[in-house]
Amino acid sequence: FPLTVHAAGEFTVLNSPKSISFKGNDPLNSHYVGDVLFAAMGNAVVGDSDWSGLTINDPFNLAKGVIAVHVEGLSHVTTAGNVKSYELVGSNTGHSLNALSAELEAANEPVCDINFGQYDEGVQSFKACFGAFDAPAAKPTKHLNPALHNADKQFLQEIGFINTASENLAEMLKPSNVLIIRLSVDGIAKAHGEKSVALDEANKLLSAAIGRLLAAAQKSSDSVLFVQSTDKDAAVSRSKREAIPSDAKNQFNLATYYNEDYPVIFNIILWFMVIFGLSLLAICYAIAAMDPGRDSIIYRMTSTRMKKDN
Repeated sequence: FPLTVHAAGEFTVLNSPKSISFKGNDPLNSHYVGDVLFAAMGNAVVGDSDWSGLTINDPFNLAKGVIAVHVEGLSHVTTAGNVKSYELVGSNTGHSLNALSAELEAANEPVCDINFGQYDEGVQSFKACFGAFDAPAAKPTKHLNPALHNADKQFLQEIGFINTASENLAEMLKPSNVLIIRLSVDGIAKAHGEKSVALDEANKLLSAAIGRLLAAAQKSSDSVLFVQSTDKDAAVSRSKREAIPSDAKNQFNLATYYNEDYPVIFNIILWFMVIFGLSLLAICYAIAAMDPGRDSIIYRMTSTRMKKDN
């Protein structure tokens, strides 16, 4: 059972066992993606989701395994074949998969969570699940050059790990019911641009690698839940520094020139304002603390006279 989840707005089912079917067109909140996968394995889900897209046809022959590939930095990964798509609301797929992994581990169910977002940790997790296999990186393309961009190099290595996983899926060192693979193309988008040819090439490489993993999963079992999710952050974009355009009088964008009297005038104005401010503060304080019966000049210049009785 393979399906695709797009945090930017798409949840696509590529293939599903006969015991599970997806119907309708109701949007799915990305927060509940993990719950959908958890329920597809026959587990009870506690939550307030009212999504009606998942239908259990045979509760006694549900998915026996889950493979989830989560891609950050893309809103869509090219897929082929007859698929079923839903609108995906929000961008919490990664957090939902974290919760799924934690819940399975708490229930002592074997799970392999390989996160290449933390590359070194992801490599160690891969070796713990599949063994110390040689994972040759994918071949460079016309615009993905590992010699120029470290992001290109890391992505090609991640594709190599997915290909190696496809070749050794049936002989995993750590047999697990759930396999989660996470990778990101944000680095490629930053290095080449979000609408670059390099990002399109990365999409094609990723689609081909996931297709091979899907074929291996279908070959190993006819009851596998396969998930592909994408999560694109709109804030990630390539930026460039632009200089202020020059004019006819200042062709080289030079700083404004000040004459030699500028620091003298500046100091005179500065200290005058400081003294003026302190003086004003002192005057205000003196007026506020004045006693009209003692300090007023009217009372000081006027003498009181006793009235005589006639």
